[in-house]
Amino acid sequence: MATQTKTVKENWKEAQSDFFESFRNYDEAGSLQRIQVLKYLVLTTMLMKSDINPFDSQETKPYKNDPRIAGMTDLVDAYQRDDIHLYESVLQSNKKDILADPFIAEHIDEVTRNMRTKAILKLIAPYTRFTLGFIANQLKISIPEVQDILGFLIVDKKVRAKINQQDGTVEVESKSDIARLESMREWSLAIEALWATIFNDGDGFKSQEPDQMLQQHEGSTQLGSGSSGKGSGGLGKARAGSKGIAGRIPGAGFK
Repeated sequence: MATQTKTVKENWKEAQSDFFESFRNYDEAGSLQRIQVLKYLVLTTMLMKSDINPFDSQETKPYKNDPRIAGMTDLVDAYQRDDIHLYESVLQSNKKDILADPFIAEHIDEVTRNMRTKAILKLIAPYTRFTLGFIANQLKISIPEVQDILGFLIVDKKVRAKINQQDGTVEVESKSDIARLESMREWSLAIEALWATIFNDGDGFKSQEPDQMLQQHEGSTQLGSGSSGKGSGGLGKARAGSKGIAGRIPGAGFK
């Protein structure tokens, strides 16, 4: 079936539209296949994570309480209410009927995975630290599945947390911690920029080329020796008129 191929490619919205049109056509023709197609319509509604109840339309409403699709009706109701325990209960109670259709059986696991993912996000919201076992017990699923779902949420950046596989604990970064780390990062960048400005633009820290320093040093020596007959006056002139090393480095004249 072409519609099934589209669904496999995860074009859920388009597949849902196709199933709805197929249902209308079968219903108008009085075909019994409308029940099967209606089940597919309910399935794709959950796969596309829609909040619109598939039985709200005028065409499908008469079949909402049809016992032939009661399992799928209850399932989508629990899914859209985010009631994981009701969802699991309905799935177990109607497992034989729901999984009897190979197409539904192939994709219902993805619906269940989405349901459990939403349940985990809702459950861990108030906590900054919890154990994998706690989540598993609350949702009645295995610890490996809890870890797998949390790992996906962390990689997808929907949860900021770290999993300690040794003791089975999970540490969630609070919003205040994230804000504090961001402030520290900005402060560090500001300090780096300040030091870069001081060393690159500050007059007191500018470096001189070796040849320039040597020329200034020789000029200072000549001034000092040329005025030796005047005692310390020559040295005084050299200090006053020279901008050599002693004039550049604070405290150098007192060594």
